This record gives sequence, C-alpha cells and structure tokens, in this order.
Amino acid sequence: MRNALLLVIVIALLIVPASLAQDDDKPTVAFLKWGDSSNVGLAEKAILDMLQVYGFINEDERRLLDEERSIEGENINIFYGDALFDRTEANVIIERALDKDADVLVTFTTQMTQIAYYAIREFIDPPKLIFTVTSGPYITGVAEASCVKPEFVTGTVPVTNYEDIVPLLLMQDPDMKVVGAIYSPQQRASEVGVARITEIGGSLGLTVEAESIIVTPDLYQAVEKLADKGAEAIIIPIFTFQGFQLLLSLSYDYGLPVLFSAPQNAYRGGTIGGGFFGLYKQGAIAGNMLIAHLNGDIDIADTAIYESDDFAFAVNLDAADLQDVEISQALLDGAAYIVENGETEQGVSAQYPEVEITLPEMPLEERRAADLAFLAGLECTPEMIAEQQAALEGG
Repeated sequence: MRNALLLVIVIALLIVPASLAQDDDKPTVAFLKWGDSSNVGLAEKAILDMLQVYGFINEDERRLLDEERSIEGENINIFYGDALFDRTEANVIIERALDKDADVLVTFTTQMTQIAYYAIREFIDPPKLIFTVTSGPYITGVAEASCVKPEFVTGTVPVTNYEDIVPLLLMQDPDMKVVGAIYSPQQRASEVGVARITEIGGSLGLTVEAESIIVTPDLYQAVEKLADKGAEAIIIPIFTFQGFQLLLSLSYDYGLPVLFSAPQNAYRGGTIGGGFFGLYKQGAIAGNMLIAHLNGDIDIADTAIYESDDFAFAVNLDAADLQDVEISQALLDGAAYIVENGETEQGVSAQYPEVEITLPEMPLEERRAADLAFLAGLECTPEMIAEQQAALEGG
C-alpha cells in the first residue's frame, strides 16, 4: 500500500509540472491602444476576426474581448491596455504588459507604437512588436524602411498621400485662397503632415496658415487666429487628439468646413474626410502576421512592414448644414459615402466607418494557404534590404 501511495505521489508530481508547462506555453498578446477611435476599432475588429476564425479565441472569449476585457483563454491570453491619450498612462500599460510576460505587443496608432518601441528596444530579448493603424513608423525612428528595421518589429502602414487630400479643398471651392491648419508639435506625424500640406497648398495657389496646439483648450485660440487670418476652411493632418468635438463646435461658430486626413472622420462629424481607406484590411494583415508568428510560420525579423495607399473621401452633409456650407457637386459625385441625418445609404456605421468590415468566407485550409502566400510576398530578402539601405544612404 505504501509503495502504491508513493507511486501515485510521484506520478502527480510529474503531471503537475507538465500541466503548468502547457500553460506557460500559451502565448500572451497585449493589445495596446493610445485611445479609442473608429480607425482603431476597424483594425481591432479585424484582428479579433482573424484570431476567431483561426480558433485562437472562441465565441465566449470574443464577447469579452469585444468589451475590451482581458482574458486568460483556452488557447491564448490577451491583455488590453488603453492609454486614454495620455503618455504617462501609456507607459503604465506597457509596464503591465511586460509584467505579464507578453510575447507580442500589438500596438495601434503611431503614438502607442513609438512609446512601446522605445520602452523595449534595449531589451536583450524583447517581445515582438506588431503595429497597425500606424502612419509614422519611419519618421518616429521605429524603423527606417519596410525591410530596414529592428528584428522584433513589423506591422502595417496606411500611407497618407497629402497630394490627394489637399486638392479636395479646391474641389469644394475652386476660388479658395487661404486655408488654416492645426497640428501638435508633440506628434511628429502631424508636424510632417502640416509641412507637406503647406508645400502642396503652395503649389496649388493656396496660402496655408498653421497653428499648433498642446492641449484641447488651445483650440479656442487656434481657430480664432485662423479665422482672423482669413482662413476659408481648416485642414487637419494625421493627428490624434481629444478635442474633436470642440473643434467641430468651433467650426460651426465660425462657419468653417473642416477637412480631416482620414475618411472615417467624416462620420465623426468632419465636413470632409479624405485619405487612407482600408483600415479593416490593415488590421486583417496585422492579424495574419500575428497568427503566422504564433504558429511558427514566419520570422518577424524577415517580414517586411506592409504599406498601402488606398485612397477615398467621404462627406458629412449634417456638419455642412451646421457650418452653413454647401458641399460641391464634385465632392458629392466622388465620395465613397455621404453622411446625412446621421446615416449613409452604403450602410457604413459610425463605429466601423468602412464598407468592407468582414473577412471573406472560405474554408480554413484555403484561407491559411492564401494568408501564407500573402506573407511570403512580404519576405525581406538580402537584396531588398541592401537596396533599401542604399536608398536611405543616398537620400
């Protein structure tokens, strides 16, 4: 009897560590957000759709994740962190993710990507960093080019072509002469954006008057100054800030249409939104990278940053009415969607302001083959790296 009892104890001691080891092998992924926006929501939905279709999360876990609640799931642990547009809070949630031994940091927006990168770049063995909805990885030092980057970094970049955005002002009013721009010196992407807007505006015969803001109340003075300088409209470069509704309210007071550098912002109340259109797709590609990494199908070090410059614009007739502005027929004819009475005929919603917001239906094996084939096209070869490095040195 005693020998039998000892045998049971020994077996138990062998089994328990094996079970714990299995839990230790379960990956932990941190979703780190600078703050909530429809842009982030589109990419976030796509990543969760990918994790669900590949069986990493089940329906019950998905319901919790849709509420942005962290989970310790059957197949994966997911930690949610939202910085609420605050740099101090961003560092706090990154530290929490690292305390949970996150294997992968999935970051949304340039601000969070930059903060996370600088927090882990000196680590001997940093967690992988996969970013999305991040327009400025190159200007913030996260990477130099799509294949000239740290080995632990990859992601997706929505390319903002101001060459396509600024002319929308003249489509609205061909006689426009003065445009106001608002940016933040704390956000490098917005500084670069306003410089490009000024350059392109000049080539089109537009005078661009720029005002900077640090905190939301600065908008009062910024808009007043732009109105005093004769601005006939306001243009906002890629720029994350909390004063969206205040800016719109001021635009109603001064009768100034506002052009945002993202179509999604037309549904949030911007008069015109023009720029990159395909954030759900960006999230799906980031999700593809994440899943392939977790399955051991790719090496992040050899996976290029994916860049896309899909362009579209949308208009909001409700905002135009409040500003006493009549939208031109040229804009109405070319818009991807038009918001009127809070709705669109295309079925686009405020939460997910794009037309395509679901994964295509296909068998899992077919999807896996297609996804891996796509990622194979992103492999960084020595020749690509050398070519990009030479271009950087020559530039």
